[in-house]
Amino acid sequence: MHYKLFADTNVYLDFLMHRGNDWSNAADIFRLAEQGVIELFTSSSSLLNIMYVMHSYKLSREDIIESAKAILSYTKLISPDNITFEIALSSGFRDLEDAVQYHTALEVSGISCFITSNVKDYKTAGPLLPVITPVAFMKMYNEI
Repeated sequence: MHYKLFADTNVYLDFLMHRGNDWSNAADIFRLAEQGVIELFTSSSSLLNIMYVMHSYKLSREDIIESAKAILSYTKLISPDNITFEIALSSGFRDLEDAVQYHTALEVSGISCFITSNVKDYKTAGPLLPVITPVAFMKMYNEI
């Protein structure tokens, strides 16, 4: 099965900054994307957020640029439009940024999963797009 995944900001940050106990599963997902085994998507605002957080952690400009270029090499950026924002804003999500991310992912034709390390933030997500952790995805992927 060919997977198309949307990864939210925290998955990238977990990998890039080795956050949490399961950052290596995010690394595995990104490795699969680099190899062309899966298609990986995120929003353009996620990349901006990633760069902002890295800057706030006092990473050098060069390190931030290098990380952004690496992300761009294996991730397709998509941008939400006005309709996506309208839908997201009235979707009932507690966190509006999460709502926009989730509804942006729904814009990708044939998307398989929404990957996040904070599944609890997506309780109001609809049944159209499963929300799973990097750990759960890698377990599912390895069982194929």
